[in-house]
Amino acid sequence: MAANTHSLWFTQMIEYNVPPLRQEALAEALVSRSEQLAQRCAGLLNVSIQVSDDGQRVLQHLQWQSREAWSAAAGCFVEEPFLDLLCQHQARGVNFSAYQTLRSLVRGADGGLHCQVGASQAYQGA
Repeated sequence: MAANTHSLWFTQMIEYNVPPLRQEALAEALVSRSEQLAQRCAGLLNVSIQVSDDGQRVLQHLQWQSREAWSAAAGCFVEEPFLDLLCQHQARGVNFSAYQTLRSLVRGADGGLHCQVGASQAYQGA
């Protein structure tokens, strides 16, 4: 399926595979870097740093206003010493993926799930 140009936002996910003793330190480093990135890039809406129960993976989830906002912020990435981060935390592998968000279900005040159609529109989902 081709990416829809009318998506709600653009999501970038980076999964790091690290030794269990490095998981917490990498997660903290990613939180710090994400805060710095958010200050420099207005198009960054949301960042989530997640860790696996097995201690070997860290997932960084970045949500951008649009693919264009992500592209405009790409200049900020050049300043990031990404390879240094990987070496410092002994990352054994890194997986990158990107997605266009078409629909997002959120729990409303009424307890039901609602599908966000756009910034100002929402309708009740099943």
